[in-house]
Amino acid sequence: MSEKVVGYTLITLGIFIIVFSLVNVVMVFTSKIQPVQLFNLKGISLDMSSLIPQDIIAGGDLPPELTSQLGRSAAPAPEIISPELLNQSSNLFAHVFLMGFLVSAGGKIATIGTMLVRPIVVKLKAKNEEIPTTHS
Repeated sequence: MSEKVVGYTLITLGIFIIVFSLVNVVMVFTSKIQPVQLFNLKGISLDMSSLIPQDIIAGGDLPPELTSQLGRSAAPAPEIISPELLNQSSNLFAHVFLMGFLVSAGGKIATIGTMLVRPIVVKLKAKNEEIPTTHS
């Protein structure tokens, strides 16, 4: 009898974990709550002056206006991907991955519960009983 109580408890716990994870993911995608903040990355930027070899700039092969503009490194490098976009997408992916892990764990717990609840039926055959055969 105690296996059935433990089994039903595990089924209830597994279903609760699955429902919690699914509701959590829906709330994150509808912006009601924020995803787990695991990442705090800097944006991806590209310094254009590093693409031109320095010997071309110093060699005088370029017009003087362009040389003076390239020589200045005070201009900030343009961002290709902003830090907000990079962090938001990374955190969202990590949150969905973690919730998927919880759904999987809840499913395993509920499966163990169903194994404990279902009855074990053993069918034995008597020694004298013959196995029926079919003739084709």
